[in-house]
Amino acid sequence: MAQYQSFPDAAGDSRTLDKLKALKLPDLKGKSFLDIGCNEGFFCGFASYQGAARSVGIDSSRPFIQRASRRFPECEFHQQSWEELPAGPFDVILLASALHYADDQAELLHRLVERLGPDGLLVLELGIASSEKSEWIRIKRGIDERYFPSMPKLREVLVDYAWKWMGRSISQDGDPIGRHVIHISRRRPVAYLLMQPPGYGKSSIASRLFVPAGVPVISGDQQLSQVAEGKLAASERLGAIIKNDYSPFRIDEMIRQIFERGLGGDLVDLWAAQGGDGDFTLDAYVPPEEHASVEKAFVALGYLPVQLHWDRVGPRLLPAETLGERADAFYLSLVDAASTSPDATTGGCGDDGLGFVDDLSLQDGQLAVRGWAIDSTGAMPPKLGIRIGRKTTIVDVFDKQSRPDVQRHLGLPHALVGYRFTVDAPGLRHVADLGADFEVFIPSAASFAFARPLTQMLAGRE
Repeated sequence: MAQYQSFPDAAGDSRTLDKLKALKLPDLKGKSFLDIGCNEGFFCGFASYQGAARSVGIDSSRPFIQRASRRFPECEFHQQSWEELPAGPFDVILLASALHYADDQAELLHRLVERLGPDGLLVLELGIASSEKSEWIRIKRGIDERYFPSMPKLREVLVDYAWKWMGRSISQDGDPIGRHVIHISRRRPVAYLLMQPPGYGKSSIASRLFVPAGVPVISGDQQLSQVAEGKLAASERLGAIIKNDYSPFRIDEMIRQIFERGLGGDLVDLWAAQGGDGDFTLDAYVPPEEHASVEKAFVALGYLPVQLHWDRVGPRLLPAETLGERADAFYLSLVDAASTSPDATTGGCGDDGLGFVDDLSLQDGQLAVRGWAIDSTGAMPPKLGIRIGRKTTIVDVFDKQSRPDVQRHLGLPHALVGYRFTVDAPGLRHVADLGADFEVFIPSAASFAFARPLTQMLAGRE
């Protein structure tokens, strides 16, 4: 039998060492390797030399398998055709100078990709015929005639995979067409990650770039809201945190707490479940120190994460807390001045005043209450009351906040009608445990109304 592969002790028709270099094999240490049509096992031997955990070669020729076994006893060799592939999966599969012998070349490629592990690589060396059409072209060789794909045909066959042309391979005497090396792997769905802070234009980029391209956009803010309302399922621990602590005013803080409690993976699972099996875009703030862990989690789920980074254009925004303090201080100075003016007027609001609770949160035994209130003159009441169980507390020190939405709705001359205060709540584990008897009020006036999610949550613990 003619010598094909070349070794130091046996020169063959193939420039095997040069071909090995042209194949651009990945690092094989600890990997499983399969060579289809292994001949005398040169490439299996190289894989073993590189520290492959398993190196397997198959060939239909018994003499070649016998020679391979003698040269590289540490490898596995089997006399069989590619109609019966060894059990996988394999990290790397090599098919060199053999595809044109297959009766159905496309079907063989598909079966080889199926034998790959999740991150596996098929290294294909083949001749590519010159044609602008997508076709198999019959090429006359020195010993026979075989069909070879044009590049458009190869693109058609590999359309569902991720692949890359790696360069030309080594030609042999009598080759009628050039040989090429192609690396093929399974295509992973892409998760485009927009995780910049608020005010960076994440939603604008998503709507202008990805929506027109037909890539679904997952809104992290919207998902948290749906979990809080019971419209979207999450893991038990993640769902409990969101339902007990959710507030549209503190979404960024909640996301940070979710990661600090070790539930970042649960949050990624929630996002991925909505993304499905295809490409999608994530529009959600993630603390910068957690970006790498989010990418790693998406990789583990089978996605190719692509993170978009950009700087905000224009002046840097002040932190929300700093801006709020400065704005409230300024507005308070204007309200105080206006209240002493003989021309000061107020909007009508009833004899007892009005009030509303937008948000409740609990941390370290402190209950934080946020909302708005006005007395009968349309001004912020000097005192507020809160009733937890049988205990009633009068609050005369609280943060005044600007609420232009309330100003517009009630026709008030100013917007400084928002409040935020904290009170001790020892023994309280969850906001929902306050129950339906919980009240916030203006002393000697009616109790405040609650935002709908709060009402449902409090009523649910009765």
